[in-house]
Amino acid sequence: MVTAGEPIEYRCLIRATDGKKTISTSVGPKDHQRFQSSYATILKAHMTSLKKKERKDRKKTVDADKKDSGSKKPKRV
Repeated sequence: MVTAGEPIEYRCLIRATDGKKTISTSVGPKDHQRFQSSYATILKAHMTSLKKKERKDRKKTVDADKKDSGSKKPKRV
């Protein structure tokens, strides 16, 4: 797309908040890849303090489902 002889450069607005403090930046297409890699590095560095999600044991849930399905009445045709 060209306007008045100059190509339009689309920019991406990125906003972030940390509860009280809000920051924002505008990233152009040339800097997008560099921004993404820097942002990913920061996220990975701070994700070490996150707790792992407790998962239910699949075998227990599958066994419970089988027991429930066995007690149901068969459908009449």
